[in-house]
Amino acid sequence: MSIFESSDKKNVKPDSDKLTNLDLLDFSNELSTSLNIEKLIFGKFSDEEIYSLLDESKIFERIKQRGYSNFKLVTDPISDLDNRIYIKTNTDEILIHIRLKIADFFLKAIQENRKMVYIDWLLTQNIKLGKLKDKKILFQGQEYPGLNIFKELTQFIFLLFSKMNCYGIFNIPEYYHDAVLFQKNFMFVDPIKQGHFKAILSSFKTRTVRNLSMLIHTERIGFSETNEVYKWKHGEMLFTNDEYLKETIFDKKYFEKVKEASATHFFLVE
Repeated sequence: MSIFESSDKKNVKPDSDKLTNLDLLDFSNELSTSLNIEKLIFGKFSDEEIYSLLDESKIFERIKQRGYSNFKLVTDPISDLDNRIYIKTNTDEILIHIRLKIADFFLKAIQENRKMVYIDWLLTQNIKLGKLKDKKILFQGQEYPGLNIFKELTQFIFLLFSKMNCYGIFNIPEYYHDAVLFQKNFMFVDPIKQGHFKAILSSFKTRTVRNLSMLIHTERIGFSETNEVYKWKHGEMLFTNDEYLKETIFDKKYFEKVKEASATHFFLVE
């Protein structure tokens, strides 16, 4: 059993969910076989509790501001370790889709095990705007424009995380623009990837995130020193409020490598 055997990502490449800095431990024996009538998110949170956390995060308030007065919460606890949370219209159109997983991971940087929350999928859709014919307006992977509520979504995940016995939250951004969204609270565990990520933002300050992401994923960004094309590769972005993990994973050597890699120059491949 692997936490990555299934994903709600629509364009998952064969190696897109392989880990480089964390190893998934075997948790097949931990899967819930409970026959409880009420299914709970992570075996702990009822729908009422999830609703309360979503409300506290101001997600419902923002949805109403986008013009949706009628919507419903739908939860899908696949197991105690793998859960989907939806907010849908009364006609079952998806406005928000969150898939969260939890497991023990072996952190290579410290050679120790820690329980982590993995953000498999975050999706928001402003259905009222309809599917746009001009795909240039959309980010890669989008069918509809988003709801512009990423701040509230991360607040919800942090609230959920604060009530769980976990050491951190991580995700594997499918696209460059996903990493830009997460950058406020998360950092790549790989310092070279973190440095290159920052360097690209710095090298193309006049570009919109949407345009920059498109250039990266069509392989039109190159290393100035070698003329090689920069290819987007998966990598774990981690948030932790555990002081030991912060001091050992994101230590002085880490930031020295980030600084060195962030001095890399990139150019636009014509």
